[in-house]
Amino acid sequence: MYRKLSFWKKLKAYKLDSNIYVLALLIVSVIASVIVYMVPAVQRLEFAPDLALACATSLLASIFCLISDIYVKFRTYENDVFLESIEEFGINNLHFDKTSLLEYLLEDCRYELWVSGYRLILTAGLSKLIGEAAARGVRVRILICPPWTNSFQSVYGKDSKVMDNYGRVFAALMQSPDVENLCQVRFTSKPLFNDTYKVDDHLVTGPYLHNRDKEFRRISAKDFFTFDLVRRSPLYQLVSEEYDTLWSEAEETLDWKAFAPLLDEVRSGDFRESEKVERVQGICRPLRPAGAEEGEACSEQDAPRPAGTAAE
Repeated sequence: MYRKLSFWKKLKAYKLDSNIYVLALLIVSVIASVIVYMVPAVQRLEFAPDLALACATSLLASIFCLISDIYVKFRTYENDVFLESIEEFGINNLHFDKTSLLEYLLEDCRYELWVSGYRLILTAGLSKLIGEAAARGVRVRILICPPWTNSFQSVYGKDSKVMDNYGRVFAALMQSPDVENLCQVRFTSKPLFNDTYKVDDHLVTGPYLHNRDKEFRRISAKDFFTFDLVRRSPLYQLVSEEYDTLWSEAEETLDWKAFAPLLDEVRSGDFRESEKVERVQGICRPLRPAGAEEGEACSEQDAPRPAGTAAE
């Protein structure tokens, strides 16, 4: 059922909150100018009183223009169910270029990064920025549905070449000052229904369609739009909890001590894709003892933090 928003939430839905902040700043500036004009010490100066009065008058005119603009826009968008529903649902904005959005966010990433996906094509393209973030001590969690699982093979088959993408991303993470404690890579056999990225407090996700690649005529996931979600909104919480659930129920994790020599071996050798898959699968260790129930983690360190909390 449609729920009516408060006046302030309507202003945010109509993208008028910035106008209100500017209006408040202008009002404070007018008051400051009037106070300066009335100060006796300023009155004795030759040009200061006239200058303060001119500033107050000019700012006052700007205030009237801004109020008129806010009123017109508010009346134009008032009771716009679509805009109000987007705000209430938790979508801050829609984007059609996920790569550019993530590049912008990763440049300022300071404490937390989440990634999920099958083939990590887009993520591999961001490996330089991910490596720089890891080098700054950012805590990284990467959740992958790998090619040795039925979920991957049911979508992409057994011949998809993805291990080079994995290698680029994992190698970038090794720039971390403490890769074993700050960076975790987990593998799940469960299907992923979207690619989710969390860069500090920004949660970026969106559905994708499976189409045939124009060049190789193979199935390929294609984003058709991306959500930038509002923190603490229902949708933000829902997507965070989905990621945390899949993370806690993942079956395997990458062994960083075994990955370093494997990376050197693969770089210096000539391996087929199937051989790379076998070797990466071979350096994964189980997250729970044999016979343990799903969701039971091996240690407290592996347990996910509550959604939306910053890294310590």
